[in-house]
Amino acid sequence: MRAADSAPTADSGPFSRHVPSLDGVRGLAILAVLAIHLLFSNYQSTSRVVQALLSVRDLLWVGVTLFFSLSGFLITGVLFDTLGTERYFSSFFARRCLRIFPLYYGVLLLLLLLTRPLHMDWHGQAYRLWTYTPNIPFLNEWTDNPSPYIELRHFWSLAVEEQFYVLWPWIVFLLGTRRKIFMATIAGSALALGLRTWLALTGQYPENHALPFCMDALLLGGALALLVRSRHRERVLRWGAPVFIAAVAITLVQMLRSPDFSWESSFYLTTVGMTVIALGTTALIAAALKAGSLAEAFFAAPILRFFGRYSYGLYVYHYSIDRSLTMPLRTFLESHGRSSALSILAAAAVVLAISICLALASYHLYEKHFIRLKRYFPYRRRAVPPQPARTTAATIV
Repeated sequence: MRAADSAPTADSGPFSRHVPSLDGVRGLAILAVLAIHLLFSNYQSTSRVVQALLSVRDLLWVGVTLFFSLSGFLITGVLFDTLGTERYFSSFFARRCLRIFPLYYGVLLLLLLLTRPLHMDWHGQAYRLWTYTPNIPFLNEWTDNPSPYIELRHFWSLAVEEQFYVLWPWIVFLLGTRRKIFMATIAGSALALGLRTWLALTGQYPENHALPFCMDALLLGGALALLVRSRHRERVLRWGAPVFIAAVAITLVQMLRSPDFSWESSFYLTTVGMTVIALGTTALIAAALKAGSLAEAFFAAPILRFFGRYSYGLYVYHYSIDRSLTMPLRTFLESHGRSSALSILAAAAVVLAISICLALASYHLYEKHFIRLKRYFPYRRRAVPPQPARTTAATIV
């Protein structure tokens, strides 16, 4: 029976309750991104212990991969649960726009208005940001910032997610059944691995910022959403922690064996390594969903849920604050006799505090007024669930 055969019922969302642990997963993701940016320093150290810490820090870009896996999980779950219901597309796209566009385009509009006063130069590339295309290789990946104090290069990941949000609902709708959608997630993940491997074997620069080359994280998250809505739910959740630990172990071993473990130059990392990491981040979500587990308790911690709630604003704002303040603060502290390590940590703490304040103000004074409008675009839930064993999910950000 196709999903469309079930009668829809009005509901505020496709899930019966909020899952705090998934907010915590999002919180861990943003903390990883904040750490790699705010703690940026030298790449090499004569101390083996410090060098190991630097290598781990430089791997914290996996926070973006975790964001992708979580987005794939949540979005696929919503799309599958509402298949065949009234206003399937309009509700989904309206709710996504109300959550994403106000902050994204609000920031771009403000910067555009400040272009002349701040003498910014967009290098003729501003349209790339306005159209969510700064990550598309054939347009020459967007890397120039309009000002030394404004950092927008990290918007590539927002472009990846937006492109996924535009394409994936149509694919899910056309495929229509759990089995076909699941096979599409596996095929798409294999395609991403194949494309990255082809680039590596032909000596071309990796294009890990483009959707076709990084969609395995999004699609593996989608595969998990389908599995936890099936009779395999408990088995999948039980294997979440072991698979995550295995992925971490494999990645760390490869890191220690390689003198250059960069996504730009490591053959392993830019090919199968990215998929291993995507499997690991997806497995971490599964572990967080397992009721009564240590992972669930860890991710339900209030501090992680706090960062998860405001992760979008933190992601958008923090990098520009970092560019403006981090180096001046470090220079000031070092000139007053503070050690390099202490200066790095102190500057990071200041930038983090300012970023949190700005994200809080942005959410409560601006973003949440748009979010409230979601009530006019309720999801419709089928009266009969796809499978007896259902899952729940955190509120989508």
